[in-house]
Amino acid sequence: MTIFNRALILIFSLSLFALTWSIYEPKQGPWRHATTWGNAPADVRGAVVSQLQAFQDGYTRRDTRLVAAFMDRLFSRESPVVLGTLPSEIYVGYDAATELVRTDWESWGNCRFQVEQAEVSSIGDVAWFATVGSVTFDLSRFLALPLRLSGVMVKENGAWKIRQAQFQFDLHLGPLLFLQVVLLVWSGVNLIWLLAAVSRQVMKRSSEVEKQT
Repeated sequence: MTIFNRALILIFSLSLFALTWSIYEPKQGPWRHATTWGNAPADVRGAVVSQLQAFQDGYTRRDTRLVAAFMDRLFSRESPVVLGTLPSEIYVGYDAATELVRTDWESWGNCRFQVEQAEVSSIGDVAWFATVGSVTFDLSRFLALPLRLSGVMVKENGAWKIRQAQFQFDLHLGPLLFLQVVLLVWSGVNLIWLLAAVSRQVMKRSSEVEKQT
């Protein structure tokens, strides 16, 4: 392998590392002052934040024996919707939402949300919230990703209940398309090199056969 090829591979590898790092680098700085966000009155904000703290407590303990009590306190029974981090994770209905929480506690990861810094707004008996945090996966303590949590609560029988919630990875996906293009181009270049090498070998073999005959 020539020095040029080695240098090209090194530059390509460093570029991939830089692009990957930029995707996973947290972008949560604006939430440091999020207590000034939202138009919810103080009593509504306090009640919603209290429920979010109970949500955090459940995801901290992750005791599956408490799933039923957790759901009863926090989630509306009127067709709640929970959206997971993957496109296929759409859970509609109380039972489906309960199953998501159960599987999260059993095998997903350790979630930490900035509850006190949540944005909370409301109109009447409807409030909506958003905050950020992170999840450290059970597979490895080094596998931690920034996370967003947002949703809608409704006031039912004097208590605020989650009607809709969404988990979302807080990743900077701008470089992802460029990364895909780079990988596609790199694959094309390697394919051309492979075809060229095979072609040279075939021509060399044909030349040797002609000389022998």
